[in-house]
Amino acid sequence: MSDVNSKLKKSFESLNKGLYRTSKATELYIPLSDIFKEIIKDFKEIELINKKNTHLEKDIEQEIKKRELIPLYKKMNLIVSNIKNDMDLFNKELDLGNNFLEKYRTYRTYIFSDSKKSQEYLKKLIDSFSIDELILKVNVVGTIDLNEISEKIKGKKIGTDIIILPENINLIYDEILKSKAIKFRLVTDSIVIYFEKDNVLYIEGPSKKIKLCDIDAQSFGAKILEE
Repeated sequence: MSDVNSKLKKSFESLNKGLYRTSKATELYIPLSDIFKEIIKDFKEIELINKKNTHLEKDIEQEIKKRELIPLYKKMNLIVSNIKNDMDLFNKELDLGNNFLEKYRTYRTYIFSDSKKSQEYLKKLIDSFSIDELILKVNVVGTIDLNEISEKIKGKKIGTDIIILPENINLIYDEILKSKAIKFRLVTDSIVIYFEKDNVLYIEGPSKKIKLCDIDAQSFGAKILEE
């Protein structure tokens, strides 16, 4: 079993390095892309001049021959064609890798059309996961009056946490999110909910829970980010 775990760890280390290396390698694509754009621009300009000035046919022919543009272009075109063929094959395999990783996603960002949809979605999650209480945790306590917040949302303050009941979730939107005074998260036994905005939720939880969050979000017309 330890041999399997060791092999698995090495595979993940190799995968991790590979993904970082692609980020570095793709930086080289930017100047390459600029080169291709310039080549396309030059071709279009030459063709335009040729159409408007047919008497330059001989000059064009001589320039192409003198600069050996045909073999240069053919060589470049072959390389591009080979890269495209390779990338088509890689894309199929990479899609499989993406599908595998998505099975183990433990977070997701959901963007709703408005705060009403966001609130309805949150109520649905509470029902789907049979959540009987939520713990409000303020990111930075500082000089924030937790007792005042607790009263506004009909919660119960315990230390720096505030316990709230599911039926009072609307007060989170009415009393806290509208004020935009604090950053906080709601912690449950199933998931942790971060409010980036009143209509943008970032949720963390086990992959199976995130899948259920995705399904519910679709029914509320949410934009599900793939980041």
